Amino acid sequence: MTQVEFSSFLGISQGRLSEIEKDITKPSAETLIALRKSFGIDLNELLGYLD
Repeated sequence: MTQVEFSSFLGISQGRLSEIEKDITKPSAETLIALRKSFGIDLNELLGYLD
């Protein structure tokens, strides 16, 4: 999946996705929820919290 396709899938601009990838900005709660729902990722794992 290209960055353009992935950003479209998440409902954000390609520029915003690029900023998230470069750690210039943080993803919104809505973006994190979209990732969790779409890919079955545990939100704690996604945020880097480990038990």
